[in-house]
Amino acid sequence: MPNFIIEFSEALSQQIAPEILMDKVFTGAKNCGHFPSEAIKLRTQSRSVFRLYGKQQDFLHISGHILSGRTDEQKIEISHAIMAQLKDLGLTSVFVSVEIVDIHRPSFVDFEY
Repeated sequence: MPNFIIEFSEALSQQIAPEILMDKVFTGAKNCGHFPSEAIKLRTQSRSVFRLYGKQQDFLHISGHILSGRTDEQKIEISHAIMAQLKDLGLTSVFVSVEIVDIHRPSFVDFEY
């Protein structure tokens, strides 16, 4: 069920391919031990217009949307497992962040053809 949205500055794709970002996020999500591999869903979204007020030129932000009910400790484990994979990329001048967002379980519906 978890949906990981990988949002990044468009120019970051000159440093790394979006497919590699997806592979790294997938590996982190799988390694955290909270999700079966076949349940993990990923998508990327590049942004051409944004502002950073620090020294970084690019950004990479991962939002992990998971069904509500997990503890803060479990959410920390998930975000840290993903960040560990991203730190290995050796990117330069990039602000990197990860957040875990609860999906309201009672209102969530999905469908598969």
